[in-house]
Amino acid sequence: MKYLIIFLSFLFSLNILGQELQSEVEFMGDKIQILQVEKANAQATGKLSTGEIINSGCDRGVCYVRIEYKGRSIEQKIGVDITKMTVYEFDFGEDGDNEIVVVNDFKGTSYIFVFAYSRGIILKLFEKEIMNYRTVLKKDYIEYYLPGGLDKVWNYYQGQFWEMTPYESKKT
Repeated sequence: MKYLIIFLSFLFSLNILGQELQSEVEFMGDKIQILQVEKANAQATGKLSTGEIINSGCDRGVCYVRIEYKGRSIEQKIGVDITKMTVYEFDFGEDGDNEIVVVNDFKGTSYIFVFAYSRGIILKLFEKEIMNYRTVLKKDYIEYYLPGGLDKVWNYYQGQFWEMTPYESKKT
């Protein structure tokens, strides 16, 4: 009996360690996947719709996305490790300017980053640890769900994200 319990515990721990958590990010609207990186291949290169080369990698304990623009490099940090990372272009606000969305899965959790990019200037607009919970990106919103339902909403307005707090009216 003792060995059966040990064996079952061993199998259970292997099952947990073998599971690969993936972020649950959904896009409502057109997105363009630019590049995808796996840990085994920590460096990858893609091309933005504007024609610039974007690459990713890790160096000295910092992982980044880097854009090459007219002979110079502009980079933004995206964490300390990568298990799986995907870079997209998505048009928040439907204004014709694509923002760069980075979903970085690592060490059992996930982060989402949104960057504005134009002619060699990259600006972080949003960063959030989303773990493996459902996150929905819409043209004007990012919705973040916990197991109990919708938790937070960030509104994209005039080039920035604003956290929205729901108002609950009291019935009399």
